[in-house]
Amino acid sequence: MASFAGFIKWTGRSTLYLCCAFVLFGCLCIASPTHGRRLICWQAIMKCHGESECHYAYDQYLYACAPVINGDRKKCPSHCISSLIQLNLTETGPSLEDCDCASDPVCRSTKRAIEPCLPRTSNMGCTEARRQCERDSQCSSAMRDYLFHCRKLFGGERCSDDCRRVIANMRNIPKAQQLDTCVCDGTERTICEYVKVSMKNFCFDSLDRYAGSGLSDSEDDSEDDYDEMEDYIYCFTVTIVYSFVSTEVKI
Repeated sequence: MASFAGFIKWTGRSTLYLCCAFVLFGCLCIASPTHGRRLICWQAIMKCHGESECHYAYDQYLYACAPVINGDRKKCPSHCISSLIQLNLTETGPSLEDCDCASDPVCRSTKRAIEPCLPRTSNMGCTEARRQCERDSQCSSAMRDYLFHCRKLFGGERCSDDCRRVIANMRNIPKAQQLDTCVCDGTERTICEYVKVSMKNFCFDSLDRYAGSGLSDSEDDSEDDYDEMEDYIYCFTVTIVYSFVSTEVKI
C-alpha cells in the first residue's frame, strides 16, 4: 500500500485506505447483472466502505488476493476466488464490478493481474444450466451417475476412472455441456467454484482448461484451502439430489 502513497498523498489515512481498495479492486468484472449507470471507481469504493458487509468482504479479498495483485503468483488460489465471490454478493459490492478506472494506469494494471481469478464468461449461469439439466432425461440421468461416481471428488480426493468416464459422457450431452461452460452464480456460487476447481485439479491435466477456475495443476491450492470448503460440499450434493427427487415426484 505504501507504493501508492504518492498517488494519493493529498488525502488522509481513511481516504488512503479507500483509494487502495479502489486500486486493488479496480473494475472487477464478475459475470452478473449491473444496474444503473456506471460509477467512477472511487464512488463505487465509497459505497462499499459505507456497508459493513462489503467493507469486511473487501478486507478478506485484499488479504486472500494479495499474492496475485503483487505479482508474486500468476494463478489464482481458490480462497481468492471465494473472496471475490463473497464481495460480489454483498449489497454494494456489485457496484465495484464495472466501475470506471478512467485514465488510472495502476487500476488498469490491477485489472489485468486479477483476471485469472475471475470466472470465465458465459451466456448462462450454472443455476439455470442445472435446472435445464434436471428437465432433460438424458442429462439428469448423467448427473445422477456423476453424483454417485464422483462423490469422493467433493471431499478433495483423487478423481476415479469411473468419474472421468462419467464426465466424458456428460460432455457429449448437449444440456450437460452447459454445466461445463456455465458461470457459477446464485447462492451455490462458492460451492460451484470449489467443485469446478476440484474437477480441474483432480480429473484433468493442465492442458484441459476447465471453466471458472484459473488454476493449473502445477499450482494447486494448499490442503487447508480445500478443508475450508468441505462442510459446504455435503449441502451442495444434498441440494442437487433433493432437486432431482422433487422433480421425479412431481412427474
